[in-house]
Amino acid sequence: MQAIGYWKEKSNSIWRSSPDSYLYRKSMMKRLKQQISFDAYCCTAVNPMTLTTVGAITESSIEPIHQKLLTAEYLKDDVHLYRDLVESSVKVARLSDTFGIQESKRYTDILQPQQFSDEMRVTLMYKKRCYGFLTLFKKEGKPNFTDKEMLLLEGLSSIMGKALRDYFYMELENNSKFLYTDPGVMIIDQHLSLQSMNEAGKRYITLLQELEHAEQLTRLPKPIQAMCFRLLARKEKTLRLFIPIANKIHLVASASFLQTDVSENEAIVIIINRASAREMLEHLLETYALTDREQQVVRTSLQGYTTKEIAKELNISSYTVQDYFKVIYDKVGVTTRNELVWKLFAKYQ
Repeated sequence: MQAIGYWKEKSNSIWRSSPDSYLYRKSMMKRLKQQISFDAYCCTAVNPMTLTTVGAITESSIEPIHQKLLTAEYLKDDVHLYRDLVESSVKVARLSDTFGIQESKRYTDILQPQQFSDEMRVTLMYKKRCYGFLTLFKKEGKPNFTDKEMLLLEGLSSIMGKALRDYFYMELENNSKFLYTDPGVMIIDQHLSLQSMNEAGKRYITLLQELEHAEQLTRLPKPIQAMCFRLLARKEKTLRLFIPIANKIHLVASASFLQTDVSENEAIVIIINRASAREMLEHLLETYALTDREQQVVRTSLQGYTTKEIAKELNISSYTVQDYFKVIYDKVGVTTRNELVWKLFAKYQ
């Protein structure tokens, strides 16, 4: 089994040669197959703020049950849910470790009927943020996942997490021609059947399907499915999701119930539009985990304030302002104030 240094080099090489997250994940799964014995996989890119999928690739035998797995993830309580793994110190979990200790409905109701005997889950993390989920599956008659395989995947968590973070902001300008200035609107019923949509909604749906290389264009894109499941789980009344399309272009999708009363005819309305510079600023301030004070420093900087003016405005010393900028630069991945303004605001104008 190859050392972690090998995987860092391999990941960087694949990242440089892969124009999008889809091809990167496909290539990484192909390489991983040479080191770990698994029969199926699902590798999902997620929004780090909401942990909602922005695109998943699945092995063919998983695709028929993928919607059931999504339902179990968002609507059920179970072992090793991804939202729990993200919050815990353990980033890799093996389903077989729960056998005889805690029952998993995901296993008994979904995986076992499809002759899957074990599952291993990995949160793909970078700097305490989750940018993806990786799930590997074993068929009946095969040995369960080993401790060495778990150790390898634990090391891959941050390696793939960093790559997916980079793709989250990667430039894909050729897709910008699909964007409308008008909002896309679609109505979806509680069974995830698309009831109606306007012309802009149709184009946004097509764009998202193409980005995730969907083979069945009749299915809703994974981000839209995930938003619907989270609403149906009654954990939120409304949802907002930022979906990266290009380095300078993000979509913002909002979801809410068309009616508030619980009924058989309940429907969900999804509105999709291009995110504004102001919306992107608020999103990025949260994504980079800036504190309230750090956000104040950024906002005053965007208004053109000098270091002395920021210090006076916030009633702190100039040295403290400089210290804040050092931390902010490290979190955002820039080295100058001009780069900071560009990365957080100017390029989205």
